[in-house]
Amino acid sequence: MSTPGEPTSTASGPNGAALAAEVPAPPQSVGVLGYAEAAAELDRIIAELDRGVIDVDVLEARLCRAVEIVEELDRRIRGARDRVSAILPRLESAGRGEGDGHGAATV
Repeated sequence: MSTPGEPTSTASGPNGAALAAEVPAPPQSVGVLGYAEAAAELDRIIAELDRGVIDVDVLEARLCRAVEIVEELDRRIRGARDRVSAILPRLESAGRGEGDGHGAATV
């Protein structure tokens, strides 16, 4: 199984032997990747750009993929922040015994 962006064999020669094609496999949708997996892919793209060995023909695709990953990770972080912000008041009121009867009893 190949990693997104790696070349795949898609053609065969006259004798039926597979020829390595320099056609990258389509990357998985960022939405189905786990956070750590998406962040690792972004790290690989950044490292590739930092090394300066990226082919100009794939530069735009890598940059677009990096933007897609950054936008998805940002969306997830904002969503988590919103959910935590919604939970904190409940935790604070439970700590003061003001919750739904499941908080600490005051003496």
